[in-house]
Amino acid sequence: MKQREANFELLRIVAMLMIITLHYLDKGGILPKPDAAFTTAGYMAWGLEAFCVPAVNVYVLISAYFLAGSDYRPWKAAKLWIQVFFYSVGIAAVLLAVGVIPPETMDKYVLLKYLFPVVEEHYWFVTAYLLMYLLAPLMNETLRTLPKRRLRQGLGLLLLLLSISASFLPVRLPIDRLGYDTLWFLCLYLTGAYLRYHGMPGICQETEGSAREAGGRGNGFQPMKGSLWRAFSGYFLCSILIFLSLAVIHGLYMRTGSLGDFIKRQYQYNSIFCLLSSVLLFCAFGRMQVREGKAAAVIRRIASVSFGVYLIHEHMDLRYLWPVWLGTDRFVDTPLFLLHWLPSVLAVYGGCMLFDFARQALFQSVSLQFRKRDTV
Repeated sequence: MKQREANFELLRIVAMLMIITLHYLDKGGILPKPDAAFTTAGYMAWGLEAFCVPAVNVYVLISAYFLAGSDYRPWKAAKLWIQVFFYSVGIAAVLLAVGVIPPETMDKYVLLKYLFPVVEEHYWFVTAYLLMYLLAPLMNETLRTLPKRRLRQGLGLLLLLLSISASFLPVRLPIDRLGYDTLWFLCLYLTGAYLRYHGMPGICQETEGSAREAGGRGNGFQPMKGSLWRAFSGYFLCSILIFLSLAVIHGLYMRTGSLGDFIKRQYQYNSIFCLLSSVLLFCAFGRMQVREGKAAAVIRRIASVSFGVYLIHEHMDLRYLWPVWLGTDRFVDTPLFLLHWLPSVLAVYGGCMLFDFARQALFQSVSLQFRKRDTV
């Protein structure tokens, strides 16, 4: 079995830490409302948010980049669903047993979310991601025969409708769900495929015939000299632009009362600056070289639980509880939240990691028992 590339696995870890940061700022009450007056701490919180908001796009880009060059495996979608169901029902059962969830809150609508987490969007990300995964074979079949020019035109049209228009138009289009949907994930899938087959000008270059090698499974992501710092610089610049857009428009809103809908427009997952930031961060890690050895093995091991970390800390009954347990309310509206933020995020990842290691061991044990029965 081919090992996953350690540099992209490191990015997977970083992206999940950034996602936890987004939830720490939002659900912990650190991030002020966009239409409220900002203190210094408020600007600092929105600044940190600007550097972390590309994380969701990055996580999808990693999957898209590798799915676009691999064979479709339906059992992977089944494994994902089983893991989601395990945590959706399991966490609820444990919290109910220990009295964290009052029994009277367990109505039929809540039960449906536990029992059908994908259909009922217990986790919006999982619903969008699994639908993207199920559509991957159709996308791949099209990509293997699609000329570069047509792919660029199709991707450009999608970006115009879903990203550029969402970033600058004064009205919100009916198809615009701010990046919280499968349509946006399919757009990210095409972006990841384009990076794989054709690269990104000035950052990574395509290899001749890369998109046609091995039946369309070639790897066109060949870094250019100096592209690591170029990509990181681009990521930082885009993140700063995201923050400046908020700071400027928020200032105008506080003075005039207008442009309220535009305050956090560039913070949406499908904004053009958020997309560029995520692509550049992806390319920067693609340029990294992680030597094989103990460090690479540790990175792969820690990255293997990243999806489980998301499922645990973002469970509907935990997403507002863990910030309380960590005492984030003591750091609302104070710059000292920066001292509390990183240890808290690392603690959440570490704690969830231990639980998912246990879940992996349990699943492996059950799988082994089934295999033994099949051989008898």
